[in-house]
Parts: sequence; structure tokens; C-alpha cells
Amino acid sequence: MRRPRVFAAVALVLTISLLTLACRTAQQPARAARKELRIPRVSKPWRDALRLVGDGNPLYSDFSLIKDNRNRWHCIGTFGEGPGGYGSGYQLSDGYALFHAVGNSLEAPMTLLDKIPYQIASPQAYMWAPGVIWNRDRTTAFLFYFHYLGSSEFKENCVRLLTSNAPDLAAWHPYDGTELLEKNMVFREQDDRDFCVFWDDRLGSYLMYYACAGVYPGLPGLNTIVRVRTSKDLLHWSDPTTVMGPPPGGYQCAESPFVLYRDGYYYLWVSGIDYSRISLYISEDPFNFGDPAVNRIEEQPGHAPEIVSDKGQDYMACSMVSTVPSATPGANDLHGILIQPLRWDTPDPGMEARVTRKTK
Repeated sequence: MRRPRVFAAVALVLTISLLTLACRTAQQPARAARKELRIPRVSKPWRDALRLVGDGNPLYSDFSLIKDNRNRWHCIGTFGEGPGGYGSGYQLSDGYALFHAVGNSLEAPMTLLDKIPYQIASPQAYMWAPGVIWNRDRTTAFLFYFHYLGSSEFKENCVRLLTSNAPDLAAWHPYDGTELLEKNMVFREQDDRDFCVFWDDRLGSYLMYYACAGVYPGLPGLNTIVRVRTSKDLLHWSDPTTVMGPPPGGYQCAESPFVLYRDGYYYLWVSGIDYSRISLYISEDPFNFGDPAVNRIEEQPGHAPEIVSDKGQDYMACSMVSTVPSATPGANDLHGILIQPLRWDTPDPGMEARVTRKTK
């Protein structure tokens, strides 16, 4: 006679347990589906790409692309004079300002504007390899550039900052606030240059990748390596973390880094003195891209890449590309800033295994 009560009690307990489990399951956030790995590649040979800025002999080198608040694109970068042609090398007789070009799209040549000058030191110093970014509310654009007096002395080069509050980015001025220790100097590190800056939603911080002179494990003396710093406000930056050394095979240095975040992966491109190729690395961790040889995904054609998106299309732009392997810094046969659509391919066999995974 007591069995129905026992069964009822058991059923009640099971019902409560199932309801409790359902509630707990509903409260657990769904694990985001992992995106499939894709490999970014240019869609055509660089000789067939659009020349966005420059032609002839003037040197248009490391650059940055940014869209203003009037829906126009700007290209800002290193400018000089040289004889042109393959193997010409650098001549920075006019490297005391940055070139500035503007256009309505990324599918037509841009128009050159007045150069952006600013000298805070005497004698004149080179302005080199800028990185440009809007703050998060798009009220101020920050332009970080390498300030270089032409000497290997550590005290004679640093990162400096120009800002613009103009909706069309027509006017740039040295940062004149009170947050930096010395005028518009952001930080000082030997040969710090080639800046790539972006906001990372996952970290809630800005990331700045750049090339500089430093020690890399397993290599003697100072080498050109890639480092990263973080910031909440684009003014105060963390201590640096080294993320990559020179790729193998004639690069001799790790320069002009560019990092892009997409679908759970950080993509890092690294250039060297051979302007015909770049090395691609992929990581789940923005502070660790693995070993330059073991974790290289592949080599790709190009030099000093920048990747931007417009109207649903991704583009890669490069400067001073060589169509043949070179062993001299600056040797190139495709002048100016070149740009073309970027595609995302399925990975080749073995590429997944070379991706650097996050361990924490």
C-alpha cells in the first residue's frame, strides 16, 4: 500500500532534479562555435594591382590607411626621393615629412595633398613608418610615427604622436596634452617603427605592434624583431612583449608587421629586406605567434602590407613590391602603394598544425 507513495516521491524528486538541471543548463552560456580557419591571399600578381598612390621615381614606402568621418579614404606614409628602378635603395632627402593622399574609394588612384610636416628636434629628423587610428568614439585620430635623427644612438629616435580632430583629417598637429612625459613622445625604444594599431574587443584594449632592435632567443646580438604593447587610451602603453623574430630564408630582420583579428585568429604578416615576399603567422594568442620557422604558415608575395575593408570587400595594400627575389633593402621594381582585393581560402594540408594555440 505504500509503494504508490514511494513511486510518487521518487517521481517528484526526479522531476525537481530535471527542472534544476534544465535551469542550470539554460543559465550556462552557449559555447561559441569555432570558426573554420581561412588563409588570406591576394587575388592577382602585384604587377596587375591598382597603383593607389605614386608613380615614377619618388619613394612611397611604409604607410597606413584610414577612413575619415566624411567617408573618404586617406593614405599616409613615408616619402622620399630616389632614382627609382630595381635595386635603387632608399634616398630620404625629402623624408622630413609624411605624404598624404585621399580618395573616394579604394578602387581608383588617390590624389596627393600637402605633405604632413612636423619637426620637434633640431637638426631635422626623419618622419617614418606611421600607424594611424581613430579613438573609439571617432573624435580624434592618432598618428604614431618613428622620429629618427639618422643615428644608431638610442637617445636619438622614438615614437611621436600627431593628432587630428578634423572630420576630413585635413589638419594634423603634435599632441599637446599633459599625459606624455616629454612633449609628444609616446615611448622610446631603439629603432621603434612600422606601427600597426587597432582596438581589440576581446581584450578591451588597443594593441600596437611594431618593429624595433632587440634580443631574440637563439640569435646573437641585436636583431630587428616584432613587439606588442597594450593601452586603454592610446597614450599610456604597457611594457613590450616580443612576439616574433626574423623569419628564415634571407629575411635578416622582422619589419613592417601587420596584425589582423578575424574569427578567433590573429593573423601576423612580417616583412624583411627582400621586398618580394612576406611571412604569414596565425595564432589564437595576440602575444605569442610561435617560432619564426616552425609556425610560419606560408610565404606570400608583397611587402609592408596593410589590410582594410570597405563595402564588404577586404583589400591588401603593399608598398615598393619587388617581382623578383632581392637581397638589398629597398630593392623593388613596382613603385608606389599598390592595392588589390583579398580572398580567404581553405587551408592547405598541414597549415592547421602550424597555428599557434593559446595555452591559458
